[in-house]
Amino acid sequence: MSWELDIKGLIQPFGALKFTVKQPHTLNYPIEKRQEVIGYRGFHLNSLSLCVGCGNCQDICMNEAIDMVEAVGVINSKNASGLVPRIDYGRCCWCGLCTDVCGPDSLRLESNCIYASADANSFLYMPKDC
Repeated sequence: MSWELDIKGLIQPFGALKFTVKQPHTLNYPIEKRQEVIGYRGFHLNSLSLCVGCGNCQDICMNEAIDMVEAVGVINSKNASGLVPRIDYGRCCWCGLCTDVCGPDSLRLESNCIYASADANSFLYMPKDC
């Protein structure tokens, strides 16, 4: 029985050393922030001064992530129902259909999408007034 020296097998593991000098493709998140992307689908914004409370966003939502709740604070005088949308981000898939059907264009998506919480009820989110 004869043994052969496998040179390629001995040298190949040292090929991984080239990755010690390469820069990573990821961000060091808490320190470095990602640049904003135009048209990115993040959290919802709702101009309460424009919202008429029609409920089209609730009707179009295929995941039933939007329900209409009683408005608190300043609302549009044309909002006859007195209701504004509330989004459940546990169900939302950020498809943007709700913003497409919004007649007065009061509902839109911002670029911020980072949110973490241990409380499941905190994902029921009233869109920020812009």
